[in-house]
This record gives sequence, structure tokens and C-alpha cells, in this order.
Amino acid sequence: MILTTTKASLLLAVSALTSMTAGCQSKPQAQTAPAAAASPAIALTPYTASDQSASAGVPSGWQVTSGQETVIQMTGPQGVTVSLGNTVIARNAASQPGQQPSNGVDLSMPYTATLPQKLTTILQQGAAAAGKPVSQITITSSTPIQLPATLGQCGRFVASLTGQQGAMKIMATFCSLPVDSGGTYKNIMLLAQAPAAVATQSAPTAQAIFQSYKIPTAWLQKKLAPFTAAPSAPSSAAATNAATAAILRSTAAAQAASENSANCFDLTVLRQTPTYQLPRSCGGNQPD
Repeated sequence: MILTTTKASLLLAVSALTSMTAGCQSKPQAQTAPAAAASPAIALTPYTASDQSASAGVPSGWQVTSGQETVIQMTGPQGVTVSLGNTVIARNAASQPGQQPSNGVDLSMPYTATLPQKLTTILQQGAAAAGKPVSQITITSSTPIQLPATLGQCGRFVASLTGQQGAMKIMATFCSLPVDSGGTYKNIMLLAQAPAAVATQSAPTAQAIFQSYKIPTAWLQKKLAPFTAAPSAPSSAAATNAATAAILRSTAAAQAASENSANCFDLTVLRQTPTYQLPRSCGGNQPD
């Protein structure tokens, strides 16, 4: 299981991302240029996870609380938290409130549910598992991210919730990858949370952190790979020679597809590259 945070920290991370993204995503196109221009003004100290799986910038006064397997979590002043790269494994089945995770699967959730519904379910399940039920979740903004169908669906969200900590604002970049051969699928999130009273002033800092987040290609390919590996075809002595050539061709094609998926994910989801600047293989207009 890629998710390395506890269910409690998952809730904090999700709330965190949503609150920070809220300030940046309500007007994505209008704010693209100002955000890019403002980010350099926020001083960030480079941080790299101990296993070299990801890196991000840390603002002055903030503290990294964990960094491993592409997930980086940090806390800032006034109850602001940011979590980058959480992965939640879902089984394509009816939701089961209070479900106990098993075999690396975090929850059951229909793949046909909309992205807002999936995000809400993950928030609610994470809170319930931590013994901190969320009384209300309201998604106020939902912006789809255009990307190849092989990467599933992604979007940017702004939301608010009320719970034991009071009113919180959340912002999230959320992706739901395709269902694999085992009936499971990955949900990957960049998350931020802040008390409603300070969410607006914290948004530029959170946005700068998000934009600084990087995952090396090899780790990103691993992160995007199916949770359940495709079953191996049965082999026999007679079929071995013919199968070997087919396997080599299939492996080369799969490697190329994996590299392209990682590149498109990095460009569209992490780097927020405009569509007109994307290569055709990522749904844009530029040559590959």
C-alpha cells in the first residue's frame, strides 16, 4: 500500500489541500499568471524525502512531519497543514461506512461515482476511522483536468467542512486512476487544510508548496502502476519460444506507455501546464 499516513493524518491532509487550493482554484485561468509570479517571492527551503522518492519546498516557520514513498507532510503556523502525494486504494464496490482496511485496500467505493463523490467519501471514511466524524462537507468548486483516459480522471477542488476542529477550508488536486485487473484502483491527492479564518492568507504559501512538489520519474511510474498486477498468462514448453518474443514486445510497449503516463501526469496534474503547451500524447496541441 502506497498510503503511508494514518487515517487521522489523511483527513488533515485532505482538508489541508482543499483549503489551500480553494484560494487558487476558484479562478484558475485568471490566477495562473499571478500565482506563477508570486511563488518566487515565497522563500522555500528544499526538502527531499529520505528515500529520495519526492521533494518539495518548505516555507520558513513550517516543519516537515514525514517524508517517505512519495508522500510529504508538513505543518505551518495557525493550524495549517499540507500533505503531498497521498494514495488511497479503493475496491470497486459499494461503499461500506466503517469498513476496516485489509490486504492493502483502504476502502470500498464505486468507480462509477463522480470525482466529488469520491473525494467526499474518502474524507468521511478517513475522519470516521480516526474517530473524528465530519458533520458536513461542501464542495464549492470543481474544475476538471484534461488528460489522457489511460490516467483516469483528475480535478481540482475547493471545499469546506465542519467538525470537531470547527470550520475548515480545504483544497485538493485529486486523481482517480483506472480500475485494474483485481478490481481495485488508486486515488492520488495533493492536500491542504486550514481553519476558515486563515485559509485565504495561507493560500499563496500552500500554492507555492504544491508547485514545488516533484517526484522522480521511476517513483512516479511506480505510483501510477496498477495496485493489482496483471495476471501472467499460463505457459507451457511448446508455447515458451513464441511467448517470449510476445512478452518482450509487450514489455517494451508497456514501458513506453508507463513513461508517457508519468510524463503526462507530471505535466498536467503536478505542473499544471496549459493544454496548448502539452504534447499531443498528453491531450495537447504540441508535437511529441
